[in-house]
Amino acid sequence: MKKYGYLLIGFLLLAWTACSDDNKEPGAQTPVITLDSEEGEQLLFENTGGSRNLNFSTNVAWTARADQEWCSVSPASGQAGNHSLTVTIEGNDTPNERNAAIILQAGTTTKRIVVVQKQKDALTVTSGKIEVAKAGGEIAVEVQANVAFDYEVEEAASDWIVPVQTKALETTTLRFTVKPNETEEKREGKILLSSGTLSETVTVYQSGIVPEIVLTKNEYTVGSDGEEIVIELQSNIDYEMRLPDVAWITQADTRALSTYTHRLTVAPNDGYDLRTAEIHFVNEAEKIDEVVTVTQVQRDAILVAKETYEVSPAGGNLNFSVNTNVTFEVSVSADWLRQAPDTRALQEVPLSFVVDANEALEPREALITLTSDGLKQTIRVVQSGVQQAGTVVIVHTNTVFTAPTLTGPSLGTARINWGDGTEEDYAAGISHTYEDGGTQHAVSIESEGAEEISLPDLVGVSSIDLSDF
Repeated sequence: MKKYGYLLIGFLLLAWTACSDDNKEPGAQTPVITLDSEEGEQLLFENTGGSRNLNFSTNVAWTARADQEWCSVSPASGQAGNHSLTVTIEGNDTPNERNAAIILQAGTTTKRIVVVQKQKDALTVTSGKIEVAKAGGEIAVEVQANVAFDYEVEEAASDWIVPVQTKALETTTLRFTVKPNETEEKREGKILLSSGTLSETVTVYQSGIVPEIVLTKNEYTVGSDGEEIVIELQSNIDYEMRLPDVAWITQADTRALSTYTHRLTVAPNDGYDLRTAEIHFVNEAEKIDEVVTVTQVQRDAILVAKETYEVSPAGGNLNFSVNTNVTFEVSVSADWLRQAPDTRALQEVPLSFVVDANEALEPREALITLTSDGLKQTIRVVQSGVQQAGTVVIVHTNTVFTAPTLTGPSLGTARINWGDGTEEDYAAGISHTYEDGGTQHAVSIESEGAEEISLPDLVGVSSIDLSDF
């Protein structure tokens, strides 16, 4: 019986130990995604499309997706372990390189693999865009060509993008050293490859400290006939493109869509007014809003820099230029304004006018009208009247006296005499300190064009003479 008793106690101890082990909480593990070093974080496809395998491993469950319709991945999810992801690309029948991103997600860890698909070219590179961190480092440009070629770094970037080897072969890997960016500003440089009429450009973007959306161009000017514009950018963060709420800018054929290349169609402008719209590339979390401005000119145009010109009472010459693509006529609405001789209607027309002196007190205005076959441009010319001089005298006994405020639509120069032998140019809020405080002083202010006067207070003021104001 003792033997069986000991065995029973042993089994109970083993069962208790097993239950205790089962109840222990497993240690939390950090999600890790490890890519095959041979594949890296960029896949290159020819324009014909096809499939490639992306090998990786994770220590937790994972998901995968592509952000463009022409790029797909299989399988879309899996458990921890070693995996091979098949990336399939449709044929690219456009004359433009396009790119997509494959997003691998494992818990809180994310990897983005850039997919680049080339157009039909005899001289090709792995990618037309390379992003480099602020710290710099070595970059590689894989070139595939069936002809000999040359390459160079543009002069503006030659001090921070330095070739490691300089021999250009028909199929080779060119290596460059990118120096650290010591500033907070983004910068970019171009590596140029050429062979006869063929050429390729690799743009190297190097960011500063903060996340950025880098636009290659911020302003586009489009003719009245309309056209397709291409907006290229590079970003180290996700972003949203927000089109303006206008009917004349639309997104182009989605077959040519890329993650970092956006094609927009600008419709013809049949009106007579210039029009402008803004396209925003936004990351709200980082408070980044990069703006592209699109300006489309009108069908026919007569353009001037200003629609109103103000001239002095003394008269003189008024000169301005007109930008136009049509011939036009000039008419003036008043006899005191007339066009000077020897002006001609050209592509950019300098116009000159003679302005007579205004002897009256009241301001006056006239219109210059430019017309051509239904087009009309009006310029308003405003001439002020003669400014009369006025004087105000204020008697006070203050040690410190602040000058009154003078106002008027045609207020000109003014001079103030403090009544103690000193005077100076008037300015609003100007003050003066007297050495003989408590003594009576008469302050006089002579001004041109002043219509109103206001004092901060009347402390120490014994009289105000406005008879000559």
